[in-house]
Amino acid sequence: MSATTSNPPTPAPFALSHAWSTKHVIPQPCDLALNPPQTYLYIQDFLIVSCGILYALCYFFYMTRTYSDRYCAGTPLYLAGTMAYELYYSLVMPRSRFERVCFLVWFMFDVSFVSVALWKGYKREERRWMVWVLVVGTMAGMALLRVCGKIWKDDLEMVVAYWTGTLLELPIGWASIYLLVKRGDTKGQSLEIWVTRFLGCIAAFAVFGWRYINAPQNWAYVGSSWSLGLMAATLLPEVVYPAVYIWAHRKERETGKAKVT
Repeated sequence: MSATTSNPPTPAPFALSHAWSTKHVIPQPCDLALNPPQTYLYIQDFLIVSCGILYALCYFFYMTRTYSDRYCAGTPLYLAGTMAYELYYSLVMPRSRFERVCFLVWFMFDVSFVSVALWKGYKREERRWMVWVLVVGTMAGMALLRVCGKIWKDDLEMVVAYWTGTLLELPIGWASIYLLVKRGDTKGQSLEIWVTRFLGCIAAFAVFGWRYINAPQNWAYVGSSWSLGLMAATLLPEVVYPAVYIWAHRKERETGKAKVT
């Protein structure tokens, strides 16, 4: 009596690819309503993920330079705004567990940077009130974002996220140049920080630029004169930063040699 063996069912061709074809990073309902091609969504995914990785590296380089120089290039109190942004939108924007985890990872990079900056850049008696201000500032920032989201309503509160994110990024490049010129040294700063920050800005703006080019009716505010002006004002200091950094680095070396002699 011969035993019959049954072959396992053959999976459909490209089953895994089809299963992942609907997995995208924060797809916007207004765009999905227009039935966009997969290429649009995949390029958007690439830009969003690239932006996240670049900013994570930027935070890492900020932390290592702050740790080694025992100096924070700027005030850690400014991070109350970025922490409020990342914590608030981790609750509002993500549609999947993966997206929420990514937002929380960026938030933890903020917390880590604040911890290093306070530990290495400030005296013990200064830390307590700064932590208090950071906590209160973060909570106040989240409340402000909530109010703005209620006033200017749209899908996933993207309008408020765009303008507030751009305004948070705007002063960083200018402040970095100001510190280089004022101090005449590169403490707390590095070209690695600049590269990742600059490319992160470009990737962030490219996300919205890609959306505007493909569906201008959904992203009209991205092409407005105010928006383009803020983009230019944000990127301008990043373009001139290397020249100012090299000048400050040379001045730092000359000052060091003068002290030795």
